[in-house]
Amino acid sequence: MSTIAPVPGELLTWTYGGVGVRYREELDGAGTRIGHAFVACVAERASKPVYDNAFEWCAGPGFIGFALLAQGLCRQLTLCDVNPAAIACVRETVRANGLAERVSFAAGRDLEPLDPGARFDLVVANPPNFFALNPRHPSYARLKDDLRPNDPDWRVHRTFYAGIRPFLTGDARLFISEVNPADATVFIPPDAPEPYDVRPRPAAADFATMIAAGGLELLETAEYFTGRDGARLAMMISRPLG
Repeated sequence: MSTIAPVPGELLTWTYGGVGVRYREELDGAGTRIGHAFVACVAERASKPVYDNAFEWCAGPGFIGFALLAQGLCRQLTLCDVNPAAIACVRETVRANGLAERVSFAAGRDLEPLDPGARFDLVVANPPNFFALNPRHPSYARLKDDLRPNDPDWRVHRTFYAGIRPFLTGDARLFISEVNPADATVFIPPDAPEPYDVRPRPAAADFATMIAAGGLELLETAEYFTGRDGARLAMMISRPLG
């Protein structure tokens, strides 16, 4: 059986439950591959049967958020992403699935698009996971200007953890996916001659510091998915203090 590769920029559909998520291939930051495992991890470690208001940070086309909604793990959903093209896909998903009463969305940097009065009891994300892509790695030329993998000096992470606390309910849970957080030098695939990402220390140590500084408590770091390229994804789960 032959397969036809999608045309660049073509609008595709990824289906989870009864929701068809509209997206373009160049906007997929692995959501179509990790979505099922991500939702399973949230369901297994959920602090309540259904969350009232979920927020997907760095949402892209919203694979994770829409999957949580389809799974019945949240009643309302907010999605934000810095890329207007990704939010255009979210808009099409909302329209096509009749979700206007349950889903809000906005494009903008960091947490700036959020209504100051918004409060969430569930926050999820598969954010950019790489501190400093190695110029000698074969994928560098292709990915060096790509918004999806790059977070130099953990700027995006730092801004998120410094600002998210006022948007959380007292019983909120945060599920943030990270790639090889226990490693300072990340090899993808594991037998690659050159490292993919070079960090000053294991990323988990930096994220734990950010979590604490943001008024949150790290509850668990749980591995939940290993990609075909050998990338090991772990969920850093936290909650607000006080």
